[in-house]
Amino acid sequence: MSRTRDITEGQYFRRLGPGGGVWQVVTVRRDAIGMSHAQMKRADDPKTLKTLALAALQDHTQFERMGDP
Repeated sequence: MSRTRDITEGQYFRRLGPGGGVWQVVTVRRDAIGMSHAQMKRADDPKTLKTLALAALQDHTQFERMGDP
């Protein structure tokens, strides 16, 4: 089973390390070559957006899944 299905809109992730912050998944998309990415917004500054490969969110050395903040 693919773990990419575990990441859905509305989930929160904490970036590990200095200055990481908490991010919420806004949408999950596939690009033209079939790679899955999540567009995310910073929980404390919703105007700050970033797009990450789902593989990065699944890397437990980079991100930790959270409940609602």
